[in-house]
Amino acid sequence: MQRTAALLLSLLVSTAAFALAPRRGVASAEPRAAVPTLSLEFVAVGGELRWYRVFVPSGLPEGTVVPVVVCFHGGGGNAVQAFEAYGVAEEAAKRGWMAVFPEGSGNLGGPPLFALQTWNAGDCCAFAAENQVDDVGFFEHMVEDLASKFPVDRQRVFLTGMSNGDMMSYRIASERPDLIAGLAPVAGALEVGPPTGAVPLLAIHGLHDTSVPFGGGYGSGVSGAEFTSQLDSVLPFWAKNGAGAIYGPLVDGAAHIFVAPAPPGGADTWYFLALDGGHSWPGAPGKPFGVGVPVHQDVAATPLMFDFFALQPSRP
Repeated sequence: MQRTAALLLSLLVSTAAFALAPRRGVASAEPRAAVPTLSLEFVAVGGELRWYRVFVPSGLPEGTVVPVVVCFHGGGGNAVQAFEAYGVAEEAAKRGWMAVFPEGSGNLGGPPLFALQTWNAGDCCAFAAENQVDDVGFFEHMVEDLASKFPVDRQRVFLTGMSNGDMMSYRIASERPDLIAGLAPVAGALEVGPPTGAVPLLAIHGLHDTSVPFGGGYGSGVSGAEFTSQLDSVLPFWAKNGAGAIYGPLVDGAAHIFVAPAPPGGADTWYFLALDGGHSWPGAPGKPFGVGVPVHQDVAATPLMFDFFALQPSRP
């Protein structure tokens, strides 16, 4: 077990170093990649049209299927904002993966504005939760539609999201772990019941998050919701994943990363705590989620989560 822990911590060191590379000037020496472009797609769910945006890497050989990372925008946001803010499509392009950015719902949601949209993540948030929008059903239909149009590896669908989008990732992982191969939620909490099956988890949070407080309780944001603590969000996954000892932290600046290795038949459970981070996406190339919100910069969340996803086995 000690050797396994040492190997995993060594791996964490290498992934953290990779995430730090752009900050140390490595990326500036490389040719600038073309900015990814998105297509706008729709699928009928319960008699209504739901929308999502898709990035597909260029030059894929015919017949190839690739992993896909689905990124849920935060409450009040939209798919374009998430696409521009977190670097998910850019990281997908580097690896030859797909990236998908679903659109939530709201009074001003959908075309042409796609404005003030939220997700029904259980106890949060706003329009989607108040109207009991079936966003888990939307995700299921979206994946079916996506696979019918694009070269998706159905056994390697991964989730991430910011804030309310983080909570949506948690909800899908809890209720439909059979649909995904892992998740890396950012700056949110588990707002539904415990997971019904094992699923690899890398949870990411800032210690100084006041919108979704680390210790739980009412946040400072406009949702007015009371949130689950980080401990109570992650421990149900740790238990369901069958993990035992928790190793770490790996310390890189203000980044503290903990890892509970997957046992046979179980799944990895990792936790990335940004000691200087607020309600924000660590290392995000775009604007912070709010004015004056601290953004952790020592380890970038996006390349780290892609490394985590790459380590995970395909869903059975």
